[in-house]
Order: sequence, then C-alpha cells, then structure tokens
Amino acid sequence: MGRYRDAAGVAVDLTNKELATRIAELAPFSVDQLQALLPTKKDKEAFVALMRVVEEETVVENKLNYLRDNLASAGKVALMALRAFV
Repeated sequence: MGRYRDAAGVAVDLTNKELATRIAELAPFSVDQLQALLPTKKDKEAFVALMRVVEEETVVENKLNYLRDNLASAGKVALMALRAFV
C-alpha cells in the first residue's frame, strides 16, 4: 500500500504545482508565492473561482451575492490573498 500512497502524494504535488502555475499566469504572484499563500488544491480552486467572479462584467451586487453564498471557501481565500498585500 505504501507505494500507492507515495504515488498519490506525488500526483497531488504535481497537480498543485500545475494549478499554481496556471493561477500565476492570471494573478500577480509567482508560483512559489502562490504555493505559500494557497497551500492546498482546494484553496487554489476557490481562488480561481473567486477571480472569475471578480473579473466578470457584472454589478457589484452579484459579486457580493457570490461571496455571501460561498463565504466558507471564497471568504477564506480572499482573506488569504489580502494577507499577502498587507
């Protein structure tokens, strides 16, 4: 079982690095900064979803509704990102 666990761990690391690389292409962070800022795949996915909402050509009320409806994930990554700017 150990070798499968090891292989799964390697796959997780590669997926996180690939996702961080793609986010770095969209955001003003390096891959290393993103790895530190958003350590898990779930954090990175929530960040990408939040960025999509922020970039949409919709009214602020719609964006606030998204934050309210997704407070657990979007709120967490928003605070994590803000911490990088403060």
